[in-house]
Amino acid sequence: MSALRQPEFDPNYYYSSAQPQEVVNQPQIVSQSPAKQAKIVKSKAFSTANKLPNKLKTLSLLQKGSFGLAIATMTASISLYASTVKIPQQWSQEYHHLEDLQLQERQLVAINETIKYQIAREASQDDRLAISQPDSAIFIRPAKVKVNQSAKVNQVKQKIVDLKHNSWGY
Repeated sequence: MSALRQPEFDPNYYYSSAQPQEVVNQPQIVSQSPAKQAKIVKSKAFSTANKLPNKLKTLSLLQKGSFGLAIATMTASISLYASTVKIPQQWSQEYHHLEDLQLQERQLVAINETIKYQIAREASQDDRLAISQPDSAIFIRPAKVKVNQSAKVNQVKQKIVDLKHNSWGY
């Protein structure tokens, strides 16, 4: 015996009361006379018909509900974290990347304009270079192109290769 106080519950509190045992007549596999039929006793003490008391059902529902509430709370806290901390961090990183790209673009435009200026300055100093006029434009007709006969030769070679590798022996 334990020094702890024992519960004062009725033993039938958690289990439904034992039901009378049912007697079922079942014929034997080996045929016997009808007077010697075997009797099997089925117990209903542990059948699925046992029901929990209403207080335990309520506690079970409360446990399931609190589990669902905990899952919903965790989901809400993760989404709140993502919206207040993670998304602004990513936006800040991408914004810095955009600023770097814009700086590079400005530098490239400045280099391009410097090169254009140097070319224009050198062209103005050289007497051989002149600004072209629309009247001095020369138009050249496109040359006629001969069709190569190699396409026909390639087709013949392809047929030979197909015949070599398409053998029915394998």
